[in-house]
Amino acid sequence: MHSSPSDLVIDVAGIVKRFGAKTVVNGIDLQVRRGEIYGFLGPNGSGKTTFIRMLCGLLTPEAGRGTCLGYDVLRQQREIRTHVGYMTQRFSYYEDLSIRENLDFIARVYAVSDRNAAVNRSIERLGLTGRSAQLAGQLSAGGNSGSHWPRASSTRPAAAARRADRRRRPESPARILG
Repeated sequence: MHSSPSDLVIDVAGIVKRFGAKTVVNGIDLQVRRGEIYGFLGPNGSGKTTFIRMLCGLLTPEAGRGTCLGYDVLRQQREIRTHVGYMTQRFSYYEDLSIRENLDFIARVYAVSDRNAAVNRSIERLGLTGRSAQLAGQLSAGGNSGSHWPRASSTRPAAAARRADRRRRPESPARILG
């Protein structure tokens, strides 16, 4: 079945990424229609995360062409980042920053308007008002795993990318920042 361009949320061809002399993504073509759920399988180091990070506007491909949510993956990474939520496999906040500082950093990266108010609302929604100065590295494992979705959903995403290596689903896809 061939999709019309308006049905496609991801439409990329020949995507390549190199780190130094090592090619980690080599000519991937992918089309994903609105509403589809897509997964990547492969051994560690096979380029899954790198490819997802390129689709989310966090890395720039060195070759290829395509769009994510209608934005050019080579030239419009900032626009992509404001519409896509990305949740990593492992907890990846800065452990030596406080919960508040981590949320502020994320808000700055995603250019959230009225950053301070958005961070305050997030802390309140997460039930962390009394712990906002606590270092993120001091959160329990349970606290860490539940903190991924707020990061991924901090931009009111039109799409969310998640390395689904665990069976536990986030409790709420509610927007946290902003």
